[in-house]
Amino acid sequence: MNNISPERPYNNQKIRDIFGELSIDKRRLPSSGLTSIGVPSFVAEWLLDKIVPGEGELTPQEHEKVNRFVQKAFPRKDDREEIKFDLKTGQTKTIIALMQVRVKFGKGGEEITEPFARIPTLGFDSCMISTDLINENRMLLRQGIWGKITLSIPSNNKIEVFDFDPFQCSLLDRNAYANFRAQFSNVEEWKDLLFCSMGYNPEHPSYTPEAKTWMLARLIPLVERNYHVMELAPKGTGKSFVFENINSKVAVLSGGKVTRAQLFINGRTKEIGALGRHDVLVLDEVQSLTIDNPDEFIGPLKTYLANGSYNVSSFSDQPITSDCSLVMLANIELTSQLQPRNPNHLVANLPRFFSETALLDRICGIIPGWKIPKFQQAMIASQVGLKMDFFGEALLALRSDPRFEAYAKQHTNFDSKTVNVRDEKSIIKSASGLLKLLYPHLELTPTEYQEHCLKPAVELRQYIRNSLYHLDDEFRRYGQKIICT
Repeated sequence: MNNISPERPYNNQKIRDIFGELSIDKRRLPSSGLTSIGVPSFVAEWLLDKIVPGEGELTPQEHEKVNRFVQKAFPRKDDREEIKFDLKTGQTKTIIALMQVRVKFGKGGEEITEPFARIPTLGFDSCMISTDLINENRMLLRQGIWGKITLSIPSNNKIEVFDFDPFQCSLLDRNAYANFRAQFSNVEEWKDLLFCSMGYNPEHPSYTPEAKTWMLARLIPLVERNYHVMELAPKGTGKSFVFENINSKVAVLSGGKVTRAQLFINGRTKEIGALGRHDVLVLDEVQSLTIDNPDEFIGPLKTYLANGSYNVSSFSDQPITSDCSLVMLANIELTSQLQPRNPNHLVANLPRFFSETALLDRICGIIPGWKIPKFQQAMIASQVGLKMDFFGEALLALRSDPRFEAYAKQHTNFDSKTVNVRDEKSIIKSASGLLKLLYPHLELTPTEYQEHCLKPAVELRQYIRNSLYHLDDEFRRYGQKIICT
């Protein structure tokens, strides 16, 4: 059941008129069942618009058409041997999956072998692939790309990627995206479009303006380089949902053990870790995170959080640089009043190294997930929003635009008695990120900047300050409250 605000109803037709084929009825995806089989939203929405374009929930006939396509094109792990047999008997197979390309060092450690393609869902790790296909799709060498993969076995008896058709959105022009925004005079109307595009129902009464602000703050790591943030929330608020579905340049590592090889570099294979391959890396369930040899892990992590590079001497004397944003998600317990049990030390129940002030101070802010309602079925978007593939690429395209940071610096005044250098840097990055999200055309008043960008940016950092103030006398000389205008 939709609860439409009488003051500002969601205008589906306006979205269709402005964005055309870049928009989609968000009811299509939940009714398709594609995400339940592990297809991320940015791939699923692209496919739906190609296979069964239309509006509303899928009809039984459309659903059957999608099912036939999925059974034919999307391999499962237990299809591995059958596909190998078909290839061995001379057939050509076309599948839709994520593919990556890796280049190994030879046994001597200096000679570089021929590149090879990996298709993780099938466990294929050494497929031949031409350099032409790699040069046409360079992101294969990083986090990989979803696309249509054509496989065959030529005379050399090895599986080969014969052809590759990547899934890509049709528009990445920042100026065009800014022009789209200029057609929305009301920032709340634009917020609702972003909210719907994330997959949430902007008309649900539980999504208050404040809740929407903090849910939209989850997107800041996509638009800001090296933006490191935590979100602390009770279970069930959907912390990782948007990260798992928005773009292949965003990776999620869930709970358990995280190794130095996973994050930084694999000392045996010399493969760059996740921080060097992705634009955004999400560590989920960090309350249960365990690390072997914490000293060897936390040192490079602190260095990376501070300056966007890390040095692993076993690989190279030169530091490895990256602009990957790091997001840390954790569950916390709340009181009966739905407030954190340790409001002045929010990371108290996380692994001990999060309470090390040298690490905590390098994190830009904490998203107050306890101010976000728990997810319910009625909170799924049912309006027209942006296709997830276009939406994700449009946000990532804003990362390299320096105008927003310059605007934030020009329109922010810090009280030097209450703010240190890291506070300033963090607040400016948060405010710049919110500017990119809400005002990509950079047309706003100083009052709008203060209300929609600077105020939440300060609050994000204030949660860090509260813990630092509690943990270390050094930070008490600034007082507990951050003051800036």
